[in-house]
Amino acid sequence: MLIWTLVVIATVTLGLPMGAWAAHRWGCWKYANYNINWYNGGTGDYFNIYNEEAKTDSNAWSPYTDIFLNPVSASGTTDHANAYNGFYGSTGWLGLAEIRSASGCTVLNGRARLNQSYLDNGSYSRTNKKHVACQEIGHLFGLEHNRGETNTCMNDSILTAPQPNAHDQSLINSIY
Repeated sequence: MLIWTLVVIATVTLGLPMGAWAAHRWGCWKYANYNINWYNGGTGDYFNIYNEEAKTDSNAWSPYTDIFLNPVSASGTTDHANAYNGFYGSTGWLGLAEIRSASGCTVLNGRARLNQSYLDNGSYSRTNKKHVACQEIGHLFGLEHNRGETNTCMNDSILTAPQPNAHDQSLINSIY
């Protein structure tokens, strides 16, 4: 098994080009199938934010796309998407998506993290936090930033659209 650690930084402040494809696919990354184990390790309201963006909002990733997130009670290393929050310091990122391990292009273990060092400083609304959570989850499923659309959480130059759009839905459904 090939082990990779890849990082996508979601921040308005850095604005680094990430080499997005025209379809906004993040390389070749995808889970083995549409049924993905989902561990929500968020604490406080971040647990709710992750849950809403992943599963419970009507336009969340799981009901809005062909992806099915199977809730599990512990983080894992195979066929898992794990979500966390914490005070990670002055890193330059609001949210981070990491492919922790993979076999070829198949993600075995992905992790989304929200950085409370920035998000809890009073400058960010709950909508902004949901936007970042939605984006990091989208990265784990194989999507890249999409700065051409203002109605998607995959746009990293805004923080006011906490949901995937029809383009994201179509792309995810074509991947899975």
